[in-house]
Amino acid sequence: MPDHVFIYLIVALNTLVQLILIGRLNFPAGGKRKYYLFAVAIPLLIMLSMRLLIAGGIIQSRVADQSAIEQHITTAASILLMAGPWLVTLAAILDKQRRGWVIKTRTGLKDRNEI
Repeated sequence: MPDHVFIYLIVALNTLVQLILIGRLNFPAGGKRKYYLFAVAIPLLIMLSMRLLIAGGIIQSRVADQSAIEQHITTAASILLMAGPWLVTLAAILDKQRRGWVIKTRTGLKDRNEI
């Protein structure tokens, strides 16, 4: 099996894990959809753009044949492939905490046990 198929499998499994983690957060109805969308869209857009750059001849398909700037672009895309869903999950967690702080501030509650 070609290496790029394994890379796609790893990215898909990483994205699936992040979707599960986002799904476990308790958001109001419809609050998770944007995070689901971004967690899936970021890797898909990166993979599509890299494939188009390779197909267009802008970037060499083999890393050994790439120039320094092409290697930097490939490295950045690789980092975004794995870190993109993680960053979306982090944003979802921080948004969940922010919403909790806003609710506590507006209601004047200091502890969850007071609800």
